[in-house]
Amino acid sequence: MKLDRYYRTLGVTGTEDAKVIKRAFMRVAQKCHPDKNPGDMRSTEKFIDARNAYEYIMKYKKGIR
Repeated sequence: MKLDRYYRTLGVTGTEDAKVIKRAFMRVAQKCHPDKNPGDMRSTEKFIDARNAYEYIMKYKKGIR
């Protein structure tokens, strides 16, 4: 399931509330942000994956699909 992959991307199980998920996203985003890792395409890809995962999970939690 796509949602499981998104949870793994952020390092959460899926039972957490929105506040914990946001903290997990911020942790990954700060670590992999392109400005902190210039020229590292893998890090940029992880940042984009984390952003997409966070957006999708938040939509799912709000009931918007």
